[in-house]
Amino acid sequence: MATHILPLGIKNRMKTELPALIALEAIGQAWFCESHRFDLMSIALVAQLMTTQENQIHVASSSLIALLEALPLDTEEIRPLVMLINEWLQRQPNCRVQAAIVKLSARIKSEGTNKLPTKKYA
Repeated sequence: MATHILPLGIKNRMKTELPALIALEAIGQAWFCESHRFDLMSIALVAQLMTTQENQIHVASSSLIALLEALPLDTEEIRPLVMLINEWLQRQPNCRVQAAIVKLSARIKSEGTNKLPTKKYA
């Protein structure tokens, strides 16, 4: 499978932002499924890989992961974190975002599992 990096300044929002926003709207709906939780978890894990532990986005990502592991999901607590992380990802260079996605994908594949990722990847 070939990986394509878009020119600097252009984000593929269909792959990076839209899935998380759709998942956010799915919370509490009959059509919510684990892939929605995975989409939300993915943006948090990618952001964690791109930041240091002291960084505000890293802290927000850790909080989002904790909220996604709890049941039931609380949209009012999750929404501001998703919006903050998505906004931050929009401002990052494509190469950094793509490198974090590749790194996260490689870690998941090396375990030979398609299970929901956890904070240990960050």
